[in-house]
Amino acid sequence: MSMIDCKGMIVSLLERIDSVREEKLSAGTKYRLMGLVADIAEVVQGLQEKVLTRVSQEVVLDADVDIDYAELSEEVLAKELPERTEEAIREQTHLVNEALGGLSGVLVQIADQLERRHKDEEYAKLYEAEKKRYMGSKAARKARRTFEEWKGYACYGYPQLENIEEYRVEKLLKMFEKGVLASQVEHIQRAKRYQGEVDFDQIDDNPKITKTVFHHYAALRKLTDFKDGCLVVNPARVGAHFYACRHEANAKADRTNFLTYMYKVELAQEEYRRLRTAQQESAASGSLEVEQLNFFAPSKHLKLLLAEDWFSVLTADEESYTSQWTEQFVEALLHSEWGEQIARDWAVRDKRLTLKCMLVGGLKDAGVLRGSYNQIAKLLDMDGENPATLAKYLGMGKKQPYADWIVGYVQGASSD
Repeated sequence: MSMIDCKGMIVSLLERIDSVREEKLSAGTKYRLMGLVADIAEVVQGLQEKVLTRVSQEVVLDADVDIDYAELSEEVLAKELPERTEEAIREQTHLVNEALGGLSGVLVQIADQLERRHKDEEYAKLYEAEKKRYMGSKAARKARRTFEEWKGYACYGYPQLENIEEYRVEKLLKMFEKGVLASQVEHIQRAKRYQGEVDFDQIDDNPKITKTVFHHYAALRKLTDFKDGCLVVNPARVGAHFYACRHEANAKADRTNFLTYMYKVELAQEEYRRLRTAQQESAASGSLEVEQLNFFAPSKHLKLLLAEDWFSVLTADEESYTSQWTEQFVEALLHSEWGEQIARDWAVRDKRLTLKCMLVGGLKDAGVLRGSYNQIAKLLDMDGENPATLAKYLGMGKKQPYADWIVGYVQGASSD
């Protein structure tokens, strides 16, 4: 007997009792009553072993789905059979009523256990069980895969603190939009601002959520702690929340959404901890370099450079080498094996001018741009630098390790 089908079994049993109550006495009545006694005993044993024992030892979410044990207990007592005068069935009628009393008693015990005060350890165990179920699902594997894609394509494999914070804010907002904490938010009149934690100050009003984002975050903070820059689930509080909300219309979906988005938040926070650890280790060793590469800045500035007017004047093929092509070129370069070196060079301010020139020179060498280094240099406007110096830097592009990659990329694009 499972938690789900116990109500059906009890209802079916009560229907059989009604049938026996209404039938005319016959030679088979005695045996049908004996059968009822056996059936009731079987149901009682099943309830004791599969339901009562479990709810007495742990917090169970689905034990009272669509079933009120206290109400059902009273219904069982109301099914007691009237006393019979016939000697042949009097004893069996008494045994049936006695069995119904035992069934009613077990139902009351289950109802009492469901209402008992649970321990934090039980709630924590409930949360861990639900989390384990989620982590074994396809949804969890998809969340991990999507996060790795975000890290690789949006952050070039090296998410920075600002990237991580944007990702975390985005996932929290998605959770709030799903209404995971809506029933709790309704009761929050004045939302506490948790300064120095998650930055929602730049978020516009969101019509998809009730009240404000600060109300939802305040509700979330009742279920989580904030330690060392990270939101940390409090298993006992979340388990208690899951149990208290188990009868809500979207209880199961809300549990899944909570686990999903908190897992995504935790994936981002793992990167946050890694970055902070690297920073602390670098500081402790006296290293001047902190392992936190910035791919966004070189990507943005190189795209802006190739979007300037001089590029369209010098391009060898306006139809092929469009603004879309240059943006894809920069993205591909920074995602290539040379992306990390370019990000490292960009991190050194004095190398940025040279880096930009060498990449432009590489495009000239690959046939994307027309003219000599000197002709190209005269059209460039880079920090007021002398064209002769810029021409020198342009010529250095062919000596860089990524020069062959640029030629190969251009030739590959042309063949396509």
